[in-house]
Amino acid sequence: MTISVRPLSEVKMLLEELGTDVSFAYDDLVFIEHSAFLIQFDDVTPSNLKIFFNKDLAESDVLKIESKLIECGTKRKFTIINSGKFELTPKEDTEEIDIAFYPK
Repeated sequence: MTISVRPLSEVKMLLEELGTDVSFAYDDLVFIEHSAFLIQFDDVTPSNLKIFFNKDLAESDVLKIESKLIECGTKRKFTIINSGKFELTPKEDTEEIDIAFYPK
């Protein structure tokens, strides 16, 4: 079994530059404060960051955030890839959530 090294500290610094922070990291996903978007690491090309935007986020906000992510990501040698949308749904009677991805 191969464990991929993911640049979480670099992503954390990128997010701080944007005025936000990591709320939770699990496997290849990085959950962002307020869930406007999340990041998925690309294990094939570690410099690629796949971005999924919350399905409830207005398109104008998506464009603003995407533009800032691309600008800050480029400085840190990341390629930001808008990969679609996601939706979080709490499971009944538990603290777990379901994540649905809607790829582009």
